[in-house]
Amino acid sequence: MPNTPTPSLTFVLPVYNGARFFGDTLQKAWQWLATRDGERELLVVDDGSSDTTADVIAAFAATLPATPGLRFTAVRNTQNRGKGFSLRRAFLLAQGEHVVFTDADLTYAMHNAEPLLAALTAGAQVAYGSRMHDDSRYVVAPTFFPKLYTRHAMGRIFNLLVRGIVVPGIRDTQAGLKGFSRAAARELAGRIRLDRFSFDVELFFIARRLGMRIDECPVEFIYRKEPSTVRFVQDSLRMVRDMLRIRWRGMRKVYDRADAALLADLERGGALPGMPQPAAVRSPAVKNARELGG
Repeated sequence: MPNTPTPSLTFVLPVYNGARFFGDTLQKAWQWLATRDGERELLVVDDGSSDTTADVIAAFAATLPATPGLRFTAVRNTQNRGKGFSLRRAFLLAQGEHVVFTDADLTYAMHNAEPLLAALTAGAQVAYGSRMHDDSRYVVAPTFFPKLYTRHAMGRIFNLLVRGIVVPGIRDTQAGLKGFSRAAARELAGRIRLDRFSFDVELFFIARRLGMRIDECPVEFIYRKEPSTVRFVQDSLRMVRDMLRIRWRGMRKVYDRADAALLADLERGGALPGMPQPAAVRSPAVKNARELGG
C-alpha cells in the first residue's frame, strides 16, 4: 500500500510579555517541527506585548534559513485582547490541515502534541491534552510538593463544576494543549465570545453543540508555576460566572451561527476599521507565500 501523506500542520504559540523565555520556546518548537514530515508552519500570535517580545520574535525570524516545507509567521494584535482572542485569530490564519496550540512557556513540551495529532489523523475534530487521563504524568519540582495536593483537590472541584454545568464528559478543560482539524478551528473561531479565563470552557461547549468528535489525550505536565490562592479563587469565581453565561447563551442559540462582526475583528487583529495592523514577521522560506494577515 502507498504511504499515506502526512497532513500539514500549523503549530500555534500565543504569547504575551514573554521576552524572558520566548526565544528558547521558539528554538524548541522549530527544532521539533523540523523533524516532522509534511508541510509545517509555526504561527506566533503576540497579544500586544508591552515588553520586548516583538524584538525576540523578529530576531528569531531573521536567523532562520529557507527550509523546504517549514515556514514561520508571526502576527501581533494591536492591543492586549487575551489568549482566547489570539487563538481564535490563529484559527483563521492557520494553513495546516491540523492546528495545535500550546502555552508559550512549554509547560507541555513539544512531544506532547504527538497523541493529539494521532487522534486528529484518526478522525477527531478536537483533541485535548488532559492531566486527568490515566496515562498522563506529572513532573513536579520538589518545592511544590507541599502545595500539590491542595492545588490538585481545588482543580478537581473546579472540573466537577465545569462538567456539571457546561460540558459533561470533558475531564480537563484548562490544560494548555489542544488540537483541531482546520475545518473545526474555523467553525469555532466565529462563535466563541470569551477571550480570557473561560475561553476553553466555551470552546468545548460549542464543539459539543456542533456535534464535533472530541478525543482526550495523555500529557506530561511540568508543574512549575504556582498561582496564589487568592488569584486561584478569584479566577475560579470568575469562571463560574462565565459558565452560567455560556449556558444562557446556549439557551438563546447564540452559538448556532458564526458572528460576522467577531470574524471581522479577528481579521483586523483588533484594530479599529480603517486603522493599520502591525506588519507580520515571516521567515525567508515564505517570502512568496500567500499573505496570512497583518
